Amino acid sequence: MTATSLMENHRAASTLVDLLDGNGRFVAGEPRYRRDIVAARTAAPDQQPSAAVFTCIDSRVTAESVFDCDFGQLLVVRTAGHVPDRAAVGSLEFAAAELGVSLVVVLGHERCGAINAALHAVEEESHDPRSGYLVEQLWQPASQALAESGEEPNTASHAMRLQVRRTVADLGRRASLDGVLVVGAVYDLDTGVVSLVDES
Repeated sequence: MTATSLMENHRAASTLVDLLDGNGRFVAGEPRYRRDIVAARTAAPDQQPSAAVFTCIDSRVTAESVFDCDFGQLLVVRTAGHVPDRAAVGSLEFAAAELGVSLVVVLGHERCGAINAALHAVEEESHDPRSGYLVEQLWQPASQALAESGEEPNTASHAMRLQVRRTVADLGRRASLDGVLVVGAVYDLDTGVVSLVDES
């Protein structure tokens, strides 16, 4: 490992700690940033994001609030079920290459509608044409979760965590993101807590 990559890993790890600290402030109801028009104007001339969050389109998952970040501090890429399609991956590649982002957090969440749609489709062995692409992309974690449901009390939660790990692995294999720390996490809608997901 080169000195540059060691430095990048240290910076990414430090950024991750900062994000988790921000989540602690969010959960405690003590945010540091108001994100009002004054803050927006201050950040308007330039951006220096420290991390990117790849998360779901769910309207209850707002990464800037969850991690208590101000304007210009966080890039957010969203697809249903955080499916890494070409546009999402391209956006993360741009964040790394052009904006120097060294950390990507793949953020799943409980009660994900896209995951539930995939689970339903696998159970019924059908593809709903209204959500065909997403179901196709989420079929593997959904079918694995159902196959392992005897070991897991919450099949949907298990499928979501499998999708987080799968997305982390997919991004981690990409040469275009070499040197970027990619970690998985889960947001609890009820408590507001973000927990890291192990890779196993």
